[in-house]
Order: sequence, then structure tokens, then C-alpha cells
Amino acid sequence: MINFKYIFLFFLIVLNLNAKDLEKVSIQLDWLHQFQFAGYYIAKEKGFYKEEGLDVDIKEFNFNVNLVNDVLTKKSDYAVGKSSLIIDRLQNRKIILLAAIYQDSPMVLLSLKNSNIQTPKNLKDKKVMLTSDAISAAAINSMIISQGIKLSQIKFIPHSFKLEDLINGTTDAMGCYLSNEPYILKQKGIDFNILNPSDFGFDFYGGIFFTSEEELIKYPLRVKKMYKATLKGWQYAFKNINETSKLIYNKYNTQNKSLESLIYEGKILKKLSKIDQGLLGNLNLNKLEEIKRLFLLLGVSKNYQDLNINDIIYNPLKINFTTKEKKYLESTNIKLYTNTDFPPFTMKDTHGIKGIEIDYWKLINEKLKKEPQFEIINENQILTQKVKENKNHVKFAFANYDLDKKLQTTDSITKINIAIATLNNKPFISSPQELEGKSVGISKFADYYQNLKNKYPNINFVEVTNIKENLEYLLKGKIYASIDKLPALSFHITQNSLTNIKISGTIGEPSNIKLLVNSDNTILLNILNKVITSISQDDISMINNKYYSVIYQTSIDYSWIYKVVIPLIVIILIIIITNRRLKVEIKKRKIIEQELHKIVNTDVLTDIYNRRKIELLINSEIERANKYSKDLSIIFFDIDDFKKINDKFGHKIGDKILINLSKVVSTSIRKNDHFGRWGGEEFIVILPNTDIKRAKEIAEKIKNTIYTYDFEIDKNISCSFGVTQFQSNDDEDSIITRVDNAMYEVKEDGKNSVKVV
Repeated sequence: MINFKYIFLFFLIVLNLNAKDLEKVSIQLDWLHQFQFAGYYIAKEKGFYKEEGLDVDIKEFNFNVNLVNDVLTKKSDYAVGKSSLIIDRLQNRKIILLAAIYQDSPMVLLSLKNSNIQTPKNLKDKKVMLTSDAISAAAINSMIISQGIKLSQIKFIPHSFKLEDLINGTTDAMGCYLSNEPYILKQKGIDFNILNPSDFGFDFYGGIFFTSEEELIKYPLRVKKMYKATLKGWQYAFKNINETSKLIYNKYNTQNKSLESLIYEGKILKKLSKIDQGLLGNLNLNKLEEIKRLFLLLGVSKNYQDLNINDIIYNPLKINFTTKEKKYLESTNIKLYTNTDFPPFTMKDTHGIKGIEIDYWKLINEKLKKEPQFEIINENQILTQKVKENKNHVKFAFANYDLDKKLQTTDSITKINIAIATLNNKPFISSPQELEGKSVGISKFADYYQNLKNKYPNINFVEVTNIKENLEYLLKGKIYASIDKLPALSFHITQNSLTNIKISGTIGEPSNIKLLVNSDNTILLNILNKVITSISQDDISMINNKYYSVIYQTSIDYSWIYKVVIPLIVIILIIIITNRRLKVEIKKRKIIEQELHKIVNTDVLTDIYNRRKIELLINSEIERANKYSKDLSIIFFDIDDFKKINDKFGHKIGDKILINLSKVVSTSIRKNDHFGRWGGEEFIVILPNTDIKRAKEIAEKIKNTIYTYDFEIDKNISCSFGVTQFQSNDDEDSIITRVDNAMYEVKEDGKNSVKVV
């Protein structure tokens, strides 16, 4: 008989082992469970926190909690507060504001219709129930004072938090949440008036997610993960209000709210978040300065430190080095050890050293404001030994090393897929199980080999010494498929023009790209982790797009289905479930194919062609123009003063401009034209069958469309354009150089124009 006690114990142990892999953190709420905190519940229940390696405890408010004290003393790692957090920082309490969920505070003054309180002036000599904390009531007090009423002319009474006191006349007006009490009065059929501070120009934030400065300095990556997962949770919550309300109703309903009231609350709070305007989580410097000024005018903080608001707003791309770390960087040379035997990670040619590792190292040093240093050693064991011996030197690592006490790894910079390559006549591989019983080439030195061997014991792995041998075995038919890192397979297939080989799928977990550091040098480890935290997805995409050029399958091979389905067609008609399973499999394959297609061809940020794809298209169109004597023109353009835009409005707005500009241009060109992002704020349009006159007209149209488009900032966006036509002796380099030079001539001559060469 099965002993269920031992089975249960086994599962508990497994769950406990998994939990240990997650970092435990806590969020302290500033009120009782309701839709007001929906994004945090969603991030937890939908696994967004878990995806970031976090085990988050969400703590409900109680009246013994002091939010700021709890965060500063580490009773809680994160918390939710109000605009009054600015006062705490003015009093030199080291907190960092991460995101404001509500761009307008939900706090309003509520009165019954029959009390005839229609303006703040009507509050004179009335009883008003507010919290005794003048800071929390600052927005309402500001609204009252602004209308010429002195606070001394109002009979303030302590807040009971009971709506019955308003209904039965114990108070004439009451501080309430716009998303809560109005719904209850509506349900009771009681008419009411609302005095909202935001209607009088007092736009305070609500639901501010914050942490301590210590947390940001010590654990910058954890802060970034919490920030990312939390905003993802809020995006989902506001997009799916009914589903989210049901979750809160069933699991977080300590106030016994009705489902309808939670849905109502969600709809009101969604408006206050201004998510539809792209402002979810936004913390505006000018708005915070104005809130600070109002607090000081109200005299709520008499002893305060001089405060630069910029210092309290979280910036995911900002690096906060300690004094000790700054001194280390000033006095120390940090060198990267690398191996050129593994292109495209590191390569050497007549122009010097380049590759994925080199680009990431240059990016890291750019953020450190240091000149990048390299040393090539084409032997991995020696590289690792060098890191052990030299505490200021590092190397890249692509796996979870079985580290000895002398080595440690940084946080992950990004991940790379382990890919499967096959000949073109083989079907797409949606699951590694499809390789069972087949011979599959894999490098015996690969860091992921043993893991795959253990995970897929029914695959016949054939050991090879390197990727060249692996692909040779594939071409000769010695193996069914080859396995290696996606960039490496992509590079070798493209570089050697192996057009009869394609990428057919991925296998196993992606590998992390990390840096290997000497264990004695914790200060260097901390510095590198802080820099890694500041690397944006756009930075990663720019590097990946340079080196990912995959030969992929453009359509799914259904031949295997026909061979199985036709003989069993009668059975399939009877057994519906089989047909269902086939549909699921086809859908899964299509999803994987689309993902690979996107990795290969698409710029992650703007969703248009990336540089790698554009280069392939230019060469293809040049070959076509030569062969058939067809016209071909190129438009190359760049956003004017984009750095100033980023500096003034922030990188989030800069990214939004790039995205919207790409959409605008995509709708301004013809179906047969090709449009892509060349790099940063540079774009290119390839115009097949187009002469120079028509190309200039198209460039002028794009220029004018961009300039007149509303990018929702206080500035027109202009671009400088270069236009050229293909000439018989042109190759990719010559035509790009010519059109690039034309564009820069426009830059020098005043910008926002078109130059034809």
C-alpha cells in the first residue's frame, strides 16, 4: 500500500528546496487589503515576482505600523505610502521613491448633498472629520486655504473611519477615498458631494512604492527586479479588472467587500493611475518639487534638510557607487581575459578585437567611465586560473560554475538560448523529446552538456570537440542535429554560407552571461553588479542584433503529420482528443517559430527590422538591382538632438519616441519598402524599384509626418535625412557611407532637412 505520509513529506521537501532559491522580501501596505494594492497581489499570484527570483510577503496594515520606520529598520524591505514621504526625506530619513501608482491621490472630502457643501468656502464653521496627521491631510488643507478659508474657522474632529458618522450627521464632511466610500453611498441611495484637491490644482501622488536607500545601495538588482515585477503586476491588474477583483474577493478580502465594490474601486483607481496615458508609476520631478513647496508652506516640517528631489527618485539606469567604490575605480585597472577561439563571443580580425563579450565589456567600462582593457588567452583553464591569481581581473562565464572558494560570479547580464540546428529537409523541433532515439552532436566541453545528458537520457548525444566538427557531422549525415549556443550556431551558419542548415528549435534552459570574479574582491563584485543593474534591455538588444543572424525555417513541415494522419483518418475522426492534441502541437510550433523569427529579424524595442536583417536586405536588393538593372534608393535618417531629449525627458520618454516614430514611418512607406533601425536613433529605409527623384519625395513626406506628429512632449521631433541611389559599382559599404555622409551634412547645415547625393 502506498504510504501517502512519505509522499507528502517528499513534496514538502521539494517545495522547500525550490523556495530556498528565491530571495525573501516583504512589502508593507498602508491600509487594509483592497483593490488599492491589486498590482502587488497580481505580481505575487501570477508569478511575476517568482520569475525574478523573489518570494514576496505582502503585509496588511495595522495601526501599530510606522511605514518609514519599518523600512529603515528592515522590518519590511518595501512599503506603500503617500506624498508625505517627501517630508520624511526632508527630515533626512533615507528613503527612495520607486513608483507612484496613482498620479492623482484618491483622498477627497466627502459630504452629503443635503449639507450643501459645494465649495471649500462652505466648510466654514462646519465639522470636518480628518486624520489628526496634518501631513496626510496636506492636500485637503491646501485646497481649503487656497479658497480664503482659515483652518481655524473649521471644526476639525478626529477621524473614526466609520461612514455612518457622515450619514447620521456626527460630522458634516469626512476625508475619504474616491474609490471606496462614494460606492457605498451610491448603493444606499444617498446623494453626496465631493471636494477633490486635484480639481483645485493640488495634484498629490497616491500609492507610492518605496524602499530604503540602504536597500538600493546593497541590493540594486533586487530593487530593479521588484520595480519591474510590481509594475508588470499593475499593468495586468488594470488591464484585467474583473479577474483581479475576483482574486482579491476570494483571497485578500479581510474587509468582506462585495465583488461589485472591488470592480468599482478598480475602475476609479485605473483612471487615477493614468495608465492609458502611459504614466503608470511615473514620478515627475516638477510635481514633487511643488508638493515639497506646499508641505513647507503649510509648516508641517520646521526642521528639514536641504533636499534635491532627484536624489529620492529611483532611476533603474543610475548607478549609486559608495565612496569606497569610487576610490577603487579611480586607483585600479580592471582587465578582461578573453578567448578568441569562440566567435562571435570574441573575434579578432584586421580591424582589431570584437564580439559579444567585447561589446558588453566596452558597455560596462563606458558606464564605469574607464578605458576597456583586454588580454587574449586562448585556453579556458588558463583564463580561469588567471582570475584566481589576479583579483582585479575578470572573464565571462556562461554557466553556473561549480566554483571553488577563489571564484564568484556576478548577477546575470542576459541569457542566451541553447539552439538545435538541422538540415533544411528536417521538420521543426518544438520539443527536445522529438530528438529521442536520434544522434545529436554536442561539444564535450560545453558547460551545459552534463545537464542535458541527465535531463534527456533517451537522446543519443555524440561528443564533438568544437562547433566546426559538429556542423561537419551534420552535413555528412552522421548526426540528425547539432546543439550549441544560438549566437555561435548563427555565426557559423552565416559565415560559412551553410544555406542547407537551419535553426530548428531550442533545448534546455538558456545560459546566463555573467562575469567571473576573484572571491577576495567583493568590492569589484559589487561594482559590476551595480553596473549590470543599469544595463537596459535596449543596450542588450543593440548588442544582440549585431551578432544574431539565424537561418530559420520559414514554414512548418507538415509531412510527418500526413504520414501519420492519413492511415488513421477514420480513427482520428472518432477520437476527437487526438485531433485536439494535434492542434495544440501545431499552435505550439507556430509560437516557437514566431519567437525565433522575432529574435532573428526584429529590433526588440521598436518591433521593426534590426540592423542584421537590414544588412541582409541591402545586399539582396543590390544583387537584384545589378542582375536586372533595376533602380534602388536608400534613405538614411537620424533623430535630431536625441541625447538632449533623453537628458531632458528621460530614457522612458526617449524609448517611447523611438517606438512611436517607428510606427509613424511604417505607415508612411510602401508595402515593398524595407524599414529598420540601424542603431540608437538612426533608421534606414530601402526603396526597391525607386529612382532618386521619387526617393526624395518619400523622404520629404516622412520628414514632415514626423515633425507634425504629436509625440506628447513639449517639443517637435525633427530628423536629418540623407538620400542616395544605387550606382553600378556600389556595394553595401559604399552606398551606406555615401548616404550616411549626406545625412551628417544636413546635421551640420541646421538639421530637419533632406540631402540628396
